[in-house]
Amino acid sequence: MVNKFMIKPLSQFPQTIETPRLVLRVVLPTQANAETFFNIIEQNRDYLEAWQGHFGALHTVEDVKKKLEHRYSQIASNEGILFGIYKDDNLIGRIRFFNVKDKSCEIGYWLVKKENGHGFMSEALTALESELFKFDFQKIIMDIDAGNIPSENIAKRNGYKLEKRLPMASWAKCVGKCDSLIYAKNKNP
Repeated sequence: MVNKFMIKPLSQFPQTIETPRLVLRVVLPTQANAETFFNIIEQNRDYLEAWQGHFGALHTVEDVKKKLEHRYSQIASNEGILFGIYKDDNLIGRIRFFNVKDKSCEIGYWLVKKENGHGFMSEALTALESELFKFDFQKIIMDIDAGNIPSENIAKRNGYKLEKRLPMASWAKCVGKCDSLIYAKNKNP
């Protein structure tokens, strides 16, 4: 069923998005993709778990495969899409949009530690938001844990504005209970 606030079903959203240095591809829930994601998570677990609490539940390839299956099913239900971020055909992170409602959505992302600081996430974000706005989304939201300065900087550098601060509404392994910072960008500011 198509969300009544959307013009088209998400199955019509681009499956591949290319940038000068990256390729964003919808992640299929295959065994090979589950193994690739699991290996990346294991190699970067401490780094990723600091701000991404859900990694604590991903202990096996099968756990990751189930998560990928769930994310992939969200396309058919118009809830969101998960993209792998590939540089030179190597997975370096992921970016997804979700919480689709009223022509708005939320974006979440991560990169492996060694690829931070090269502008890859801003490049991936810019490409994805361009496609979202072409698809007639009107607003993109980021929910960032207070203290996650790199993520806040990405939001600010890419034109997102702080809309509200939700006191003690989140939890991150590296800081414990913390505020949620809601950043947003509108199609027509």
